[in-house]
Amino acid sequence: MRVKIVSKPTSQLNYTVEKIKNISNKLGFEVVDIDFDYVIAVGGDGTLLRAVKLGKPVIAIKAGRRGLLMDVPVDKIEDALLRLKKGDYNEEEYMLLEMVHNDKVELGFNEIGILYDRPEAIKVGISFDTERVSVEGDGVLVSTPQGSSGWGMSATNSLLYKDLNAIEIIFVNPIFYYLRSVVIPPKSLILRLEDKGYPQTARVVVDGEVVTLIKTNQEITVRVSQHKAKILRFFKLDLIGEVLHAYHI
Repeated sequence: MRVKIVSKPTSQLNYTVEKIKNISNKLGFEVVDIDFDYVIAVGGDGTLLRAVKLGKPVIAIKAGRRGLLMDVPVDKIEDALLRLKKGDYNEEEYMLLEMVHNDKVELGFNEIGILYDRPEAIKVGISFDTERVSVEGDGVLVSTPQGSSGWGMSATNSLLYKDLNAIEIIFVNPIFYYLRSVVIPPKSLILRLEDKGYPQTARVVVDGEVVTLIKTNQEITVRVSQHKAKILRFFKLDLIGEVLHAYHI
């Protein structure tokens, strides 16, 4: 079995990464950078975002400040890799989103959306099926269930359970709206930067990264991908409990 290790290049994690390499070699795994069978993500939520987009099953080692979807403690690494060899694990599949703009497609694990570029409100039109609505504020995000525990929770104070087959449309600091989000079945949506009477630009974000800028009357499509992110589970993941603990509730 060939594994790739993904982590932040920090001094705090160097020891853990070396430990994983030693355990992997001892158990007969080959640590490589290309042509791998599994990805070992070491860190928190940001590291997991990078790992799942490599297209291989992920082993999630919790070694960051926040890692709500990481289930393997550092002191259980050898146990997890032994169980990996035996096939003793559960495989969970997670929804991925796609952002489509000018024939360019970007995968998102947590959220995709349009946010203001300058310190001024923007107006975003949202369309799906026969529904049409415009929201003015800092922008609009479309979140997966797992994404709702991050940026989405900061904006809405709500949480979608990770196994829910749904997406959340999040209104970021809306003007004159008490509504903060709407949960709908997996749909293809069009997000459009609407005309407020003068030219504006907005940032298109995928998992917190700015991937492009759009101008007034330009739009993006956000849809559920046919691909799934796969995370191998070795220990029980208490997502709600982790959220309560992380936010000191």
